[in-house]
Amino acid sequence: MSLFNEHFGGALFWWRRIVVLTGIGLLLLATACKQKENGRTAAVPPNTATHRHEDLRIVRFLPQWHHQAQFAGVYVAKAKGFYEDFGLDVIIQSGGPQAPAAASLENGSTDISTLFLLTALSHRDTGQNFVNIAQVSQKSSLMLVAKREKGINSIQDLEGRKVALWRTDFRDLSLIFFKQNKLNVSIVPVDWSINLFLNGAVDAMNVMNYNEYHLLYQAGMDFEELFSIPYSEVGLNIVEDGIYCTEEYYLNNPRLCKDFAEATMNGWLYAINHRDEALSIVLDIMNRDHLPANRAHQKWMLDKMREVILAKAGVLGTLQRSSYEDAQNLMLQNGLLKTSTPFERFAPNAPQD
Repeated sequence: MSLFNEHFGGALFWWRRIVVLTGIGLLLLATACKQKENGRTAAVPPNTATHRHEDLRIVRFLPQWHHQAQFAGVYVAKAKGFYEDFGLDVIIQSGGPQAPAAASLENGSTDISTLFLLTALSHRDTGQNFVNIAQVSQKSSLMLVAKREKGINSIQDLEGRKVALWRTDFRDLSLIFFKQNKLNVSIVPVDWSINLFLNGAVDAMNVMNYNEYHLLYQAGMDFEELFSIPYSEVGLNIVEDGIYCTEEYYLNNPRLCKDFAEATMNGWLYAINHRDEALSIVLDIMNRDHLPANRAHQKWMLDKMREVILAKAGVLGTLQRSSYEDAQNLMLQNGLLKTSTPFERFAPNAPQD
């Protein structure tokens, strides 16, 4: 039994195996990832399995956005040979607006991708039968921020204000928030730029804690200048990044999907334990894709991803039934879903308690 199973009760299918780094005289990676909140320790264990390249199963992975530390677990699993240990040849594709994750899964141009839970539910409701094969995030990172200098120091101060929301379905949680708080706001559609907010053209905007929130700081704003509303603290703690494929792909490749999920979460544990090395791996793939590579920002992102990955004591890499039901019920209650899907069908890899 791996160190992870000793501490987390063996609840997840992917910790049945052990992962190793090969090499003459190389000792196992025993550095533990400590969770201060619960006093538990997890580590990436060894695996002695080897595979000939011609025997590897090819799988295409598409991140839901441009390469960045939000997806560090995948890059690390590839670079450290964790996928090969599980008999996988993973082709990491370039994400972004030119390759929307949900559409790419549906049209078959990729096999596995990351999606927000609300995104997967929304698309499933329209006939795109996505299934969750692993859950990376265990806590919402979505926030609403406003400038205090504009007189916004409370939720009710948002009444009548201009609010920048992304054009994608990432905006759904914000729309629910406005409805719950009986706020009438003027929605300004944006893509991913923070410029409208910086220039004062909008009063508030959506940000991710691990991304745009820190970009505002790097652009010269102090956090104290912002009135911030983390949705995780106002009753909207809906988990986000998960690993998804189509139901058809899963039914045709159940072992591959489980192996991919296990190797990816091993990659995340390694990235958390070896931050500097993981950052170098992330920056390398960003440079190769000709993306702006800011090490300080990627460090912030990796640290914040660690927080959401380890947010729940004893839970790592799996979608909990309660998290799924919270998200589905919220969308049903707010008219964003027409039908419900049984948890067992939506998350076939999760423990079915």
